[in-house]
Amino acid sequence: MAELNRQLQEYLAQSKGGGAKTISQSTRAQAETVDFPGRGRPSLILGWSRGQRLLAFSVCVSFSALCFGLSALYAPLLLLYARKFALLWSLGSLFAIAAAAMLRGPSRLIVGLPTSPGAAVYLCALGGTLYAALSLHSTVLTALGAALQVAVIVGYVVSLLPGGSAGIRFMGGMAGSPVKRTLTGKTMPI
Repeated sequence: MAELNRQLQEYLAQSKGGGAKTISQSTRAQAETVDFPGRGRPSLILGWSRGQRLLAFSVCVSFSALCFGLSALYAPLLLLYARKFALLWSLGSLFAIAAAAMLRGPSRLIVGLPTSPGAAVYLCALGGTLYAALSLHSTVLTALGAALQVAVIVGYVVSLLPGGSAGIRFMGGMAGSPVKRTLTGKTMPI
């Protein structure tokens, strides 16, 4: 009798769905991708709702802000606590990347890596800094990794500015000319 009930349920599922799916196949397909209404694309984090992804994003951003804030406390004593500063800075960056992955999806972030060598260098520097700080306990390698991270970030910010490095030289010249005139003494007499 149970077998007859199962066959009837499968037949009803086939006629409602219009396809040859069984009940177990349709529930498996629903568990693999979750469609969000109005967006037309499946969730990149399997089975997570929009609210869960936003909650995970806010947790990652909070941890990122905490790590960046704690690293700022070590900044004045950078010579004494360089490894702790770099470790907290790197963890803050890692949490910030995880937060972006929660919103955009990890696959979208990974797809952009081959087109952006700067991102790959940054991730390698981030991993190297964490490895040097946590596993090797080397202050010199940790500081070197953190310096590479900062250099890549500065290079990325410069590339975002209009005109790149030429734009920065122009803006620096515009901001520096009043200071230069003041220091050379070519101001109006009093």
